[in-house]
Amino acid sequence: MLTSKQRQFLKAQAHKLKPVMHVGKGGVTPAQAAELDVMVDSLELVKVKINPNSFEDEDTAAKALCASVPGLEHVWTIGHTMLFFRSSRTHDTRYPLPS
Repeated sequence: MLTSKQRQFLKAQAHKLKPVMHVGKGGVTPAQAAELDVMVDSLELVKVKINPNSFEDEDTAAKALCASVPGLEHVWTIGHTMLFFRSSRTHDTRYPLPS
């Protein structure tokens, strides 16, 4: 669970990032969850954009992705863009969280 200070730090770091995945009209698929698991291993902090005419809303999509990807933290949602974080398991983190 992230604290508000950690969320604020991650939001500031994510400002310059572009979305790495787009959730389409059909919603979150198992293949997308598996791909996000691989991406978050190397990137740690990722933005996901959901299609405005998707059958799932942002909250449902965020919960589905967090349930499908172990250790994934939903940081923030604004509009159709969601931000997720997971510390790297294989190397030192790029985003050391404030305590």
